[in-house]
Amino acid sequence: MKPLSARSRATALLAGVVSAGLVLAGCASNSSDGATNGAPSDSASSNGAFPVTIDAAYGDVTVEKKPERIVAVGTDWIGLLDILGEKPVAVSGEESDLDDYPWLQGRYDGDFNADLFTADYTDSPEAIAALQPDLILTSVWSVDEQLYERLSSIAPTYVGLETTDEGGDTSWQDNLTSLAALTGHDEKIVEETEAKYDAALSDAAAKLPGLQGKTFQLGVLDGEDQQLQLTEYANEPIEALGLTPGDGQPTGGADSIGANAPKYSMENIDKFSADVVFIVTHESADPENKFRTAFEADPRVPELLAAKNGTLVYLYGPQWLAVNPPTPSSVQWWLDEVVPQLEASALNTGA
Repeated sequence: MKPLSARSRATALLAGVVSAGLVLAGCASNSSDGATNGAPSDSASSNGAFPVTIDAAYGDVTVEKKPERIVAVGTDWIGLLDILGEKPVAVSGEESDLDDYPWLQGRYDGDFNADLFTADYTDSPEAIAALQPDLILTSVWSVDEQLYERLSSIAPTYVGLETTDEGGDTSWQDNLTSLAALTGHDEKIVEETEAKYDAALSDAAAKLPGLQGKTFQLGVLDGEDQQLQLTEYANEPIEALGLTPGDGQPTGGADSIGANAPKYSMENIDKFSADVVFIVTHESADPENKFRTAFEADPRVPELLAAKNGTLVYLYGPQWLAVNPPTPSSVQWWLDEVVPQLEASALNTGA
């Protein structure tokens, strides 16, 4: 989870998807695999006892008593904290950032602070320290180890469980588990939340009997060269609907890293051969909507299998951010946005 503002986050992914180190947080890993780190140490317990120690990306994070002044560098923390009933004293960015996160509307009415980020999209120790936090929530994507040491001297700092060398993508399940421990909440809340999350996806899949086992591709517009690059950063929720990766669709291994992932120009529209195709554009990559207009007007598009199926799905900014990565609060909103088209499609109804 990379805590850029919504628009900056979208810009980084859509314009820099060729670099695995520049893209925004990828799709969360399946928590059923478990995590070897991030579990509370013996000093932490599900009954809210302190002190609590978490084995995180840059080492142990110890909280001596229940935090009362949490500073969240990154809009995505709002949803996870809300599940726990915790409210930060400040969140990075501006209130208008929530326009790109409609599923977070009404979940936070506190202060936003644009100064928590520098112009280089790294955390500002000075601005954070001024808020007198007793817990800092941020990300390895904006905090390297040197900066982490500075932040940790201000307050316990949690950046997730994986370093950028390890992929940098901590699942919402692991983040919620860590936050529950650090804030003194019962870990059962994670199981309950995951059960609701899985149920939402299962209920949606039940509406799509005609799509079970069908293939999908997802192409994100790269703003630099105006090509569509296949990415795995929404595979988890899409596969949970019963779909399977189609030709060239990355699956999270070496084929999904940077230039190894297929990239298609307008001349190669026919490469989108899957039963279901998701096309992601955003104002940062296509500010005047020229690419989207040209794509839709191309005479080859109606001949795509997905177009004939009624399963060529265009995702705009928030619809993409909602599954990149998916979270408990975002996935239900995304399903409400996308599933109706798939449910009514000829592929699903057999019409």
